[in-house]
Amino acid sequence: MPDSEVSEESAIATSEEVTTTEPESTESATAPVTNVSASENPAPEPAAVPQSNFFNEGVTRAQSAVAIGQSAQSTDDWNLAASRWQQAAVYMQQVPAADPNYATAQQKIQEYQQNQVLAERRAAGKGPATTQVAEAERPAGLIASIPIVNRLPGGSPVVPVTLTGNQSSRQFTMMFDTGASATLITQAMANEIGVVSLGTATFVVADGRQVQVPIGYVDTLEVGDLVVTDLVVGIGGDVGLLGQDVYGEYGLSIGASRIDLYQ
Repeated sequence: MPDSEVSEESAIATSEEVTTTEPESTESATAPVTNVSASENPAPEPAAVPQSNFFNEGVTRAQSAVAIGQSAQSTDDWNLAASRWQQAAVYMQQVPAADPNYATAQQKIQEYQQNQVLAERRAAGKGPATTQVAEAERPAGLIASIPIVNRLPGGSPVVPVTLTGNQSSRQFTMMFDTGASATLITQAMANEIGVVSLGTATFVVADGRQVQVPIGYVDTLEVGDLVVTDLVVGIGGDVGLLGQDVYGEYGLSIGASRIDLYQ
């Protein structure tokens, strides 16, 4: 847990009073002294962002909450994680209905709020009962559900995928390609999130050709409920391909509107 993040929250919670005094005027009148209690200040709201960035900001806050929770050891750590989950949900609530990410945002609101409750329980020294209930409600063996947002002329599903690189996190649509052994992103996608080429490798592209393409690392890939970290991807082609290196270890059930992954 980085010290900077804990200290940021600690500064909000301090009850120390700060006294500020206005300078004397030229007529020697003494300005009133105001006592301001930091503990009375309202909790900080997520910073205002352009409407088009609400979804991305929500994803960024959620990723921060995950990172904090993975190393949390104290009450302050879990309180900070809960705060980040709350901010993530607030951003998702502000995604407008016209946004292409709106349906996904609505799903994430409930997920993030449940995670906030879980973090608050851990801060209070209680076990993760919320997670156990949620798992009990899932069909046996279900790992993740992935919404299908479109289909290509040949019938291949197209799914929303959130990628995080060195510079930013963005959501793209990618072809769920059961014939591809590895994941491939376009050069434009790599430029947007800041994926740097580290060498070359042979990849099979959408039309079945084997080509030599640059490769790089994606920090995280999120598709539905599944999150993969430190993924090596190819960079090239005209269409992003989600390959078996992401979902190959799971069983597949491809329906009309979603793909379910099973253990």
